[in-house]
Amino acid sequence: MPELTVAAAEAAARRVLDSRVTAVRALAETRAALTRARAALTEAEKADTATWAATLRAGWSDADLRRVGFEPPTRRGPGRPRTTAATAATDTPTAPDTSSTR
Repeated sequence: MPELTVAAAEAAARRVLDSRVTAVRALAETRAALTRARAALTEAEKADTATWAATLRAGWSDADLRRVGFEPPTRRGPGRPRTTAATAATDTPTAPDTSSTR
């Protein structure tokens, strides 16, 4: 077996490391693209929610939009949560007790 020179050992090590670095570079690029895609999806969902709300304010109802073929947005916009009849009945404040014992 021929004697391994410093330069040959270094070149062999670089070839091994270069292939590993290339794999990590590809992973980093893919993850960056995934992060950008997630951010774009979040912005698109916000825009969809805002447009849905504007459409409702323009006079369309949920039922009308469903008949046209639109599903409501999967994300709800910011603001006060909607109350249902069941939660409204349980959340109604009671009148304060004015009878006092003296």
